[in-house]
Amino acid sequence: MPRPARRLARLAFPLAATVALGTAPARGQEAAPPPPRPPAETATSDSIRYAIATTDINRVGLTLSNYGFFGNNFNTRSPSFEFPLGSGYEHMSRAGLWIGARALSDTGVFTGVTTAIVDNAQGTAGTSETEFTPAGVAVVERSRIQNSKFFSKDAVSDQDLDCSYSDQPGKPASGYQSERHTPLNILVHQRMLGFTLGAAQDFEIVRLAIHNQGPPLRDMWVAMYAQLTSGNRNAYPLWPPSSNSPQGSWYFKTHAEYDAQRRLYKEHYCAGPPYPGSCNFAYCPPWASVKLLATWPPPVDSLTQTFHVWSYNPGDPSRALDVQKYAFLTSGQIDDPATCVPGGSCSPIMLLAVGPFAQIDPGDSVGVDFAFVGGDDETALLRNADYAQFASDIHYVLPQPPPSPRLHVEAAEQRLDLYWDDSPERAVDPTSPAPGHLDFEGYRVYLGTDRQHPQRVAQFDAPDTTGFNTGFDAIRLAVPRWIDGIPYTYRYSIRGLRDGFNYFGAVTSYDIGSAQTPSLESGISENKFQAVPGPAPGESRAGATVFPNPYRVEARWDQGRLVRDHYLWFANLPPRATLRIYTLSGDLVFETRFDGASYRGEGARGLYDPTSQLDTPPPSLSGTSYAWNLISSHGQAVATGLYLYSVEDLATGRVSRGKFLLVKSDREN
Repeated sequence: MPRPARRLARLAFPLAATVALGTAPARGQEAAPPPPRPPAETATSDSIRYAIATTDINRVGLTLSNYGFFGNNFNTRSPSFEFPLGSGYEHMSRAGLWIGARALSDTGVFTGVTTAIVDNAQGTAGTSETEFTPAGVAVVERSRIQNSKFFSKDAVSDQDLDCSYSDQPGKPASGYQSERHTPLNILVHQRMLGFTLGAAQDFEIVRLAIHNQGPPLRDMWVAMYAQLTSGNRNAYPLWPPSSNSPQGSWYFKTHAEYDAQRRLYKEHYCAGPPYPGSCNFAYCPPWASVKLLATWPPPVDSLTQTFHVWSYNPGDPSRALDVQKYAFLTSGQIDDPATCVPGGSCSPIMLLAVGPFAQIDPGDSVGVDFAFVGGDDETALLRNADYAQFASDIHYVLPQPPPSPRLHVEAAEQRLDLYWDDSPERAVDPTSPAPGHLDFEGYRVYLGTDRQHPQRVAQFDAPDTTGFNTGFDAIRLAVPRWIDGIPYTYRYSIRGLRDGFNYFGAVTSYDIGSAQTPSLESGISENKFQAVPGPAPGESRAGATVFPNPYRVEARWDQGRLVRDHYLWFANLPPRATLRIYTLSGDLVFETRFDGASYRGEGARGLYDPTSQLDTPPPSLSGTSYAWNLISSHGQAVATGLYLYSVEDLATGRVSRGKFLLVKSDREN
């Protein structure tokens, strides 16, 4: 049966250019209504806390705050603007909101600009730089995914991240914020939107509703400041990046362009001129961008845009005062980023502004939407940016496939056992004409060693009039298995895998589709997992062992990694044990307590780094395997040599012993 016309319109853009867009608003028409105003007690609470969160629902890992600051300024290895999430490719050190207007204070009319950010060094604290103050204590998460623990009927996307901040109180001059801050008396409600739908998984939307809490404001301008700069985080042994690292300076290697028609600033890594021949795109292949999507109540095409780009210059006297910043915002000038040549002395900063909002009376609001967009290549970037615009034009009411099932993964010798529940089969799609609006059709199983692109290895389809009609009997458990209060209905075992190797996968759901509307599938990111096969308790009669043995420079699973990302495996350990490693002379090199029920790879950064690998939860391990990163208990990399180990079973007191050989490289520093 065909979908209703309104759902067809939402799918038309990404799926078939020949299908009409129905009644979707044209580009430049009024944007979606603003996010709901936060409760009064949130906006006026005396209890505030500076908080950050990171998007992790799709392929964009973006740090955001409740004080108008985006990115993490490379303070940590966690994603700043990482795309694709889990790849280590970073594209932005920092970004932030600028809002300027003509306002009224106790001393009369003034021109004010509230900024969350100005030129400053990487590693500096956004909390000390911003002129915004949190109006609350947290970033609140909601989701439209029906089996998510964050499910809310008020959610717009698969991951809404909501917070509020104001520009009160006034703040003294500090650092490169060289002028005392005079508040405009505004409250900003910020809502981040992230989607897992295939066409929308490469961008994050920032919706900003700006409420006037004071006297009338005139000629308001709103801008996003950003320092896009791309590189491979995994190539830097120390963080933040520096010119002393093997890869040299992170900055000054930026090719930038501005697409005025799309209101899009796009950036790509480029080692040096001429472009593109000498850029070495392979070092960091993806593109990144910032896009102005929409404004309300006046539509964006009725306002003026300003785009400025300049080379990083902390303390620049031409932008030191609010009147100078306001003139900068309101110039209507469109700069050409080509003046900033990669490989030279230019590290570009950009400011994308829109205005003027003629007058905002007390209690009224205006809004601006921006998007942070990634692309695997330039063509994909532009396609993703255009879909972000399409999503804005239809008020972000994007189609929704059935949710991915709740998934539990268990590792065993040369196999992984996947258990999932049947909650997607009861998910209601209000736009579907299926009986009861239940249009679930089947499951797809993905697995592979490519973190970004696991391959489909199985599919199970409901026995009806569409699809393969395989049914679910082959995977249905006779009795559901209950784990942590969730009944898991299905099990699928994937065999013939290699012990010790990382595998990445997911189980997705899809609906029936129709002749007019292709089937929709949930995003791999919804329940994407990492798992390492290895002997489970009771599977092997052999005692504790080490592999690979000898360990020669690196194993196949850590090939090409930094030295501190290398590791080897101890396998067939007792469920609870103490592992000790010694030199031949008997000196203790390393000691740890092992608990197979709770160990998830902590301490082996190459296996799992919870600060940077946010695209999956901790890896599923067998319960008898431990990854050692070749670092001593004193934090030193161990040398080439023959080592002894002992494993003490904490339940029986039995001790087993063995030896292994490390052969390391002379170039490892």
